[in-house]
Amino acid sequence: MLWFSSSIKDRKFLLGNKKWNTLFEDAVLKMLFFQIFLCLSSLVFCKEFAQMHAKEIALVTGASSGIGKALVEQLIAQDYEVIGIARSADNLEKVKAAINNDSFSVYACDVANLENVRQISNELKNSNKIPKYFFLNAGTAGIDAVESTDVLDLSFHQKMFAVNYYGVLNFVEEWLTAAIENGGATFAVTNSINATFAPPGGSAYSASKAAIAKAFDGLRLTYKQNNLKFLSVFCGPVDTPGLAGKLPYTWPSKKMAQYMIKRVINGKAHSNPSWFYSILCKLLNVLPEKQVFSILKVLVGNQS
Repeated sequence: MLWFSSSIKDRKFLLGNKKWNTLFEDAVLKMLFFQIFLCLSSLVFCKEFAQMHAKEIALVTGASSGIGKALVEQLIAQDYEVIGIARSADNLEKVKAAINNDSFSVYACDVANLENVRQISNELKNSNKIPKYFFLNAGTAGIDAVESTDVLDLSFHQKMFAVNYYGVLNFVEEWLTAAIENGGATFAVTNSINATFAPPGGSAYSASKAAIAKAFDGLRLTYKQNNLKFLSVFCGPVDTPGLAGKLPYTWPSKKMAQYMIKRVINGKAHSNPSWFYSILCKLLNVLPEKQVFSILKVLVGNQS
């Protein structure tokens, strides 16, 4: 208050007092540094607050139809930013138009093509879009996974593994380092109860699903210390375009997507949504073949 005294004499006294001037300058500098500290603290807080409240990113492969499309819809409804991956650019654009949400972006990509996966992954990394959840759902299934029972076609097995096995691991390889640097991530594969039981005409499909299940088991233990999770959801029949007929206890795509999201977020290593088919497959593995064929005949008969 003395500095603003109306007395000219007081002002001259103060200005001429070197000790007081030194104290005053120190006080001003301290106040200035304090203001700078407050500004910097505010900037840091705002950045951390924005990061805390930023939408978590989920990547979904096979996003143009079936379970993948349902996963996209449910994740968007739960306020995630979603990256949709599928082979068909046209089908992806149709899904994007139907969802009509700025939090949904699409990229055409053949998951079996490593260079294609690498190109899309690098584009996302350069845009600082690092997913926390990877729903690796793309795969060959349903009627497309039924092989000929007349002749063993190894090329069919190779095509099945290219998508159902390597098509999953291609994304794991491309994102492993970035996921670790980002503090961790969850990789979840849409698997099948046929990983535990191979029906006639399903040797290639069942082998590919069993292989990726075991690969994920090993990866889960290998990278546990890096906060990486590798989860498998062993689905029973789901009402998708690839399902021929209608098996008993078939789940709608929406119900399966809701189940998968919940289990994946909870970090469940193995999930078996259909208790009926989970138990049935265990029985089919131990029953005599005559009874196995009888049960399969009943199931196939119910598809009509």
